[in-house]
Amino acid sequence: MRRFLKKRNGYAAIAGVVAIILLPEKVCAKEYQTYTEYRTTYRDEIYSGETVQCDMNEIPAEERTASTAQSAVLNFEVEKTGLYVLGFDYKCTGDNILQTSLTMKVNGEIPYRELEHLFFSDTWRTGEKEYDRYGNESIAMPDKVKEWKFTYLRDTSFLQNDPLMVYLEAGENELEFTANEGCVELGDIYLSAPVQPAEDCMETADGEAMILIEAEDFVTRNSPNIRTIANFNTRVTPYDPELKRQNVIDEASFRIGGTSVDYQFTVDEAGYYYIAFDYLQSSKSNFTVYRNLYIDGEIPSKSYENIPFEYTTGYSRNKQEIPVYLSQGTHELTLEVALEPYGEAVSILNGIVEQINDLALSVNKITGGNINKYRDFELEQYGLNIEGNLNSWADTVETLYEELAAMDRYGKKNGEIKLLDTAVKSLRLLAEKPNELPQNIDTFSYGDSSVRQYLTTVAENLSYGNLSLDKLFIYQKDADLPKAPGFFARMGLSLKHFVASFTQSDYAPGYAESDTLEIWVNRPRQYLEIIQRMADTDFTEKTGIKVNLSIVPDQQKLILSNASGKAPDGAIGIASGYVYDLALRNALVDLRQFENFSRVGKRFAPGMLIPGVCDDGIYAIPETFNFYVMFYRTDIFEKLNLKVPDNMEEVRELLPELTRMGLGFNTHVANMPTKTFAATAPFVFQNGGDIFGDTTTKVQLDTEEVIGGLKYLTENFTVYDMDYEILNFYQSFRDGRTPIGVSDYATYNLLTNAAPELNGCWEIALYPGLVAEDGTVDRSTSGAAESCILFQSSDKQEAAWKFIDWWMSDEVQTEFSFTLQTTLGNEYMWNSANLSAIGNAPWSEKNKQVILEQIGWTNEMPRVPGSYMIERELGNVLINVVTNNQNIRTAIDNAQKRINSELQRKLEEFGYIDSEGNVKKELIAPNKELIEEWLE
Repeated sequence: MRRFLKKRNGYAAIAGVVAIILLPEKVCAKEYQTYTEYRTTYRDEIYSGETVQCDMNEIPAEERTASTAQSAVLNFEVEKTGLYVLGFDYKCTGDNILQTSLTMKVNGEIPYRELEHLFFSDTWRTGEKEYDRYGNESIAMPDKVKEWKFTYLRDTSFLQNDPLMVYLEAGENELEFTANEGCVELGDIYLSAPVQPAEDCMETADGEAMILIEAEDFVTRNSPNIRTIANFNTRVTPYDPELKRQNVIDEASFRIGGTSVDYQFTVDEAGYYYIAFDYLQSSKSNFTVYRNLYIDGEIPSKSYENIPFEYTTGYSRNKQEIPVYLSQGTHELTLEVALEPYGEAVSILNGIVEQINDLALSVNKITGGNINKYRDFELEQYGLNIEGNLNSWADTVETLYEELAAMDRYGKKNGEIKLLDTAVKSLRLLAEKPNELPQNIDTFSYGDSSVRQYLTTVAENLSYGNLSLDKLFIYQKDADLPKAPGFFARMGLSLKHFVASFTQSDYAPGYAESDTLEIWVNRPRQYLEIIQRMADTDFTEKTGIKVNLSIVPDQQKLILSNASGKAPDGAIGIASGYVYDLALRNALVDLRQFENFSRVGKRFAPGMLIPGVCDDGIYAIPETFNFYVMFYRTDIFEKLNLKVPDNMEEVRELLPELTRMGLGFNTHVANMPTKTFAATAPFVFQNGGDIFGDTTTKVQLDTEEVIGGLKYLTENFTVYDMDYEILNFYQSFRDGRTPIGVSDYATYNLLTNAAPELNGCWEIALYPGLVAEDGTVDRSTSGAAESCILFQSSDKQEAAWKFIDWWMSDEVQTEFSFTLQTTLGNEYMWNSANLSAIGNAPWSEKNKQVILEQIGWTNEMPRVPGSYMIERELGNVLINVVTNNQNIRTAIDNAQKRINSELQRKLEEFGYIDSEGNVKKELIAPNKELIEEWLE
């Protein structure tokens, strides 16, 4: 936004110099001071002169472009020493969906932490209105616009409206830019003094003119995640009792500081105007959120900075009766999420949380995690002022609570800050017995009910400003603003909607016309709407094949529909565990029969195809995948000077260091109440084991490789004392109790999108596997998730295969991944099994490289009749050894007997052996090598 933008006439031009620097591998960030501390240091040296322009146009564009692979260095002369507001012309040239962000160094250093994550606003233009086949209006797909814009330095937290300032000494200075996300071509630089919005105008907006803007009709936005929704609320417009109409901005999508929507409107007659909003803020109880309003890039007056929107249970009208002068013609109105009223509180809370983390770590170093209630600690002897710190934090938080409560009319009824009061009480109680902090460490720092978590939760609450908008009005004093429908009108519309709900069967399972494919989808409706739209506009247009997609909420219906002879032509989003049972009963089509199967199959890691193998056929191709990688807290590892392990032996070497400080390591096995193949099979594979060996009629668990793998797994708990149960690694990782561990895609999504306090404080690494005799590390893990299948009963198998081929193609999977995140939000990360699509996905570039390498290690336990018994008994080996102290060879021997007994029964049932155990039909137990051979 150009809130501080001045006219550029008469700017002095200074030639700039730019250089390209290839970036080294990123290292852990240092501890930098905050912007508040930095600004205080130079508060008496704020620049107050005219704006100076540094001309960069003579420099080649490629040398002015900062990306994740290279940085641009800009050198320029400054005539006078001072604290400057820096502005930039720039163009975002990347195709990234995640917010474009840069890091800036000043003369080779980062002077304060906010410069590590600078906000460079993208532009997303709203597409044409779209409708599904049932007449419902869909969310329009936005298009990224790569255009020149202007910005001041703003950090991604947006806790203040004022742009960041930088201290520059007279003479030559250097700015170095590196992209954290995206790619930015930099233009001219502007050095200026800070400017405040104008005083409010005291004129009266006389007249009758009114301009109505539907809030959902924004022209552009700076985040694709801001979206519209169809709300069947009779108070909003447009409204249709039978069909969905996109009619409001989704409250949950318009909440992140600095995100904004832009509208264009035309003024027929110049004059003064008021502005009003029909809005809803119902998700944050008794809480006020704020917005900044810009007209043609500038905040018109002080009252339009931090406009308050109070809590409401229904759509209400917010009138800003401070006049704004508008000239005749077209104007742009921008509404931006403002967090400044809570910015200082968030910074203070985050600062206290950091200190709490440091103190908890210091206490753990002293106690080694020993919190026995009979052991006494004199913590002051170690230089820790526990009582003073606890009381000081309690005083600060209490003052903060009182000030926040006084900000609006809700006072202490404000539900978003209530936990501060609880935190104060806890801190006071802890301060009464400071030497018992080790025994009360959970109350202090760890878990959902700790002081640290209370403060983190409030800071997060204050950092979001949820708001839904229905309409905007630009009007004059005597204008007749539209009123909401009356009681009887609303009742009539509601009755029509109620009646219509009985006749609607959109996307319900059914049976299509003879020339239309019937595909069942085990996904939520919003996914289905996107897939159906893509199929109608792309697949059907290219092939002429019509497709009808239906939601199947329960996968058991697939088995029932097949048994009744009413199975669909195909299904997608089906759990991989269902595939073998269907294929074994001749319900599915062998996909190897299709001419281009090998080409399609090569889109995936070979190990992902194993769950779809039955006999010598492949009956499913993977749609999504799961991955297991190692997560670690970079901030904690840096403070403790610990090395990130590469294999399981190094993990074991790390354990004493972690234990000495009361910390732990998470193995994904500990997160599984039921010990599935994902828990046990990786250790068998990594140790070179094969449970079938030379025969598939019996398992061979008594080989040295299988025993060695399972022994290694169990000794992690019985000998090396890893935690056997960590039911919520995500929370344990957030609070620092378990700063490293193996987990999956779900944890990755949560940490990426639901743990804002950990931004920049964690990374991922490859799974720490077992070291082979040749010194290499085997990182084999499970990875199959959902699959795509075709039914044998279909008379349109060739057409259905063309649909699956299209759906799992590189281009379509990439488009779907981008569409999900742009229309539904960044938390809707599509974990496509297509390797190229994952490489193109709008995820962190650095993390994608790790994930792609780990996917290559995917290896699944082959499915055979009675696989459930193999999975159960391998899990029982682990359970019996760890929890019942059973000898591992005894546990394995017992498991092998039970498995082979059930396996013989199942093999006879399905005709693989006769009652005497003689082989009648070969049973194939596939592995990665066999899959690769079939794909040749």
